[in-house]
Amino acid sequence: MAERKNEAQVDIDLYNYIRDNKKYKKKWILRKTDNKYLQECLDIASKKISEKRGEPDLIYINEDKRLLILIENKDSTKYHFSKKGNTDPQLYAIDGIKHYLSFLLASNIKKETTKKYFKDWRIVGIAFSGRINDEYNHLISTFIIADNEIKDIDVKEILDEEDYIAYFENIDLEKISKNITKSSSEINRMLRTLDSQKRPILLSALMICLYEKDDFPNDFKKSYGGWNPKTIITNIPTTIKEILQNEGIDNEKIEVLINELSFIKTDNDLISSEILNEILKELEDNVIPLFNKKTNYDIIGKFYEEFLRYAGVTNVKKGIVLTPNHITRLFTDLIDIKTNDVIIDICCGTGAFLIAGMNKLIDEIENSDLADKKRRIKTLKQNQLIGFEKSGTMYSLAISNMLFRGDGKSRIFNIDAFSDKAKQILSKLKMKPSVGFINPPYGGRDNKVNPTKKEIQFLEKLLDTVSRYGIIIAPLSTYLKDEIDRNRILSKHTLKYVINMPSELFQPNASTHTAIAVFETNTPHNNKEVIFYNLIDDGLVLSKNRGRTDVLKKWITIKKDLLEKLINPKKYQNNIDLVKTKITVNDEWIIQAHSKADYSNLSDKSFIKTIKENIIFTTKFKLNLLEKDIDEITLWEILKDSNISEKSSNKNKVNLGINTKKWSDFKIQDELSGLFIMEKGERLVEIERLDGNTPLITASAYNNGITNFIDYNAFKDSKRIFEYKITIDMFCNVFYHDYKYFSDDNVHTLLFKNSDYSKYYENKYINLFLLTILRQLSSKYSFGRQVRLKRFKDEMIKLPVDKNGNPDWIFMENYMKSLPYSASI
Repeated sequence: MAERKNEAQVDIDLYNYIRDNKKYKKKWILRKTDNKYLQECLDIASKKISEKRGEPDLIYINEDKRLLILIENKDSTKYHFSKKGNTDPQLYAIDGIKHYLSFLLASNIKKETTKKYFKDWRIVGIAFSGRINDEYNHLISTFIIADNEIKDIDVKEILDEEDYIAYFENIDLEKISKNITKSSSEINRMLRTLDSQKRPILLSALMICLYEKDDFPNDFKKSYGGWNPKTIITNIPTTIKEILQNEGIDNEKIEVLINELSFIKTDNDLISSEILNEILKELEDNVIPLFNKKTNYDIIGKFYEEFLRYAGVTNVKKGIVLTPNHITRLFTDLIDIKTNDVIIDICCGTGAFLIAGMNKLIDEIENSDLADKKRRIKTLKQNQLIGFEKSGTMYSLAISNMLFRGDGKSRIFNIDAFSDKAKQILSKLKMKPSVGFINPPYGGRDNKVNPTKKEIQFLEKLLDTVSRYGIIIAPLSTYLKDEIDRNRILSKHTLKYVINMPSELFQPNASTHTAIAVFETNTPHNNKEVIFYNLIDDGLVLSKNRGRTDVLKKWITIKKDLLEKLINPKKYQNNIDLVKTKITVNDEWIIQAHSKADYSNLSDKSFIKTIKENIIFTTKFKLNLLEKDIDEITLWEILKDSNISEKSSNKNKVNLGINTKKWSDFKIQDELSGLFIMEKGERLVEIERLDGNTPLITASAYNNGITNFIDYNAFKDSKRIFEYKITIDMFCNVFYHDYKYFSDDNVHTLLFKNSDYSKYYENKYINLFLLTILRQLSSKYSFGRQVRLKRFKDEMIKLPVDKNGNPDWIFMENYMKSLPYSASI
């Protein structure tokens, strides 16, 4: 008896599942479609008889987003795929979806009108088998059409609409990145004799000269191929002026661009060779077509980075850190942008944030119920994007960048955002800024010789300018320094999120540790809760020639997870990577100040490492070898001769093991319940240091913090001569000292507060245990956040406890004695 199938029920169940659990702007349909172009392709897609109609089980079409998804279902996982995967489209899901996708390949579409229609579409095919409501009894395979091929993208679930769109955008970005890298390399080679700062200006000018619209023919573009170098140079300024005047750019702005180009008239290499003609050809053929895709990719910015990289210039040295593409897009996803929002960037650089904001606004308009969407999109490009840029070079790049996006350039101004002129411009705007994005210049200073605005000043200026939201990405120091400025900001605006970004974010151009902060403006913070998140990895990979790219396609999932955690922090809060807490006056805006130490990786190896380090230090200390440069082989021989043993102190060889889940939190210092009193060392200027035999402990990660030896007699009356103590320096380097030492004012000594605990002062095993625990705090004290008494007042550590809830000192001692090498300490 033949097996009875129920694929109709599978169709209905899957349809209901997508409707109820997934986010789609349009409706899914069962089989039939009104789209005449898709109908035409399916009219000859029968799985039984060629040239007859065939229909996949489910169809999704979003013409605004140019997204098509087809699903082929089977009611059992045994019908998911044939051995070859394409031999039996009637019986198997994968074979069937590949069959339908094949009729949408450009090479197989017969009519040119249909081929042209589907040229820029994102086409997805999903093979499904089994029961969608049975978690362990269904299979999903996903395919796309890319480069006229059907490709398996290894996605085993049904995603939201935006996830598929993002996947295709990432493919586009990879292609764009690859093409730009190739073109910039070629253009840099041609311009190798031209100053690196002038190259992007010339590039910007040449791109403007190649700009054309249907209603504005470009004679320069049509004719440059037959011109000699001098004719090209003569026509560049006039062409720029003509094109930008036609685009509504006022003459003052145009003169800024033309003045930046004055060097082309005197550069011998440009005058006497075909360089300009060759670059124009490269731009026309391989770069300008990239602008046809609606993408957030900062094409001009990428060129700028590449030019500097080829010239050996690191952007961060000049205070310029261009924002990665996936971060500009993330800014637009962190808040609820509305169709009437006006977006401003007060130091817009090459315009990356304005591009991202423009595309987000276009999406919102296209997905709205607004009438006359084309008019609204035109209005947004003309009136809802505002940029200030002080640098003439960056300004010229922003103008050309936005020009090829269709508009948005008319409200970019070559002025200082802090100037009176900027105030005048803002006061005259009919549509006032409501949302602000910013990646300010890094490394500003207040010094009298060369004062420059600091990041926190840019932030305050931005927040005071916009009516709804302001978002910044800046170095971590911005969120823990300048307390007066930060308190003033909170008196006016509400801090919502702070997201620590991966340390590699700006590589290879800079190694700057940054965080994103999101504010709701014009509402005082009033001690509200803030969500802090530590984004350790964004999934991007650094390649040799193209910088960091999402080659592994991880960012889509990582971003989705991030946004979900920001929306539902209580569900995910772990007090390590995600913290939601009240922020009051003088509090730092950084997760390190509010998270707990991470003990998840604490193991026997951690404590054994501490023991080994102590043995090495003690051996070198006793033999007066601290100041000598000893190679590893020699040190190994010295340790061998010192009778270092792997034996444990515990003769019974009982390894007690650790389980931090059963431990309790203890305050390090507190008037009532703290374990320790922290004594700050004394300032000792170098001229006062007399050579002697007493170790001087300063802020250092080496040799237990001993930097030299001073005369003890000079400080014999000082209370700062200690012995058998643990020290923590400003960088959270933690050491134990069983010898007399003097410490400077960057080092804190821990003194047991409870007199009952004082008997443990000289217990090396307990102190080395505590040292290992205290070192787990190091991740909270980095990136300019130093150990200070004020910061340590609420710091906690986890310790094993006895039956009375007190620190279990006996366990600590016995545990350390049970470990290898403990007999040698």
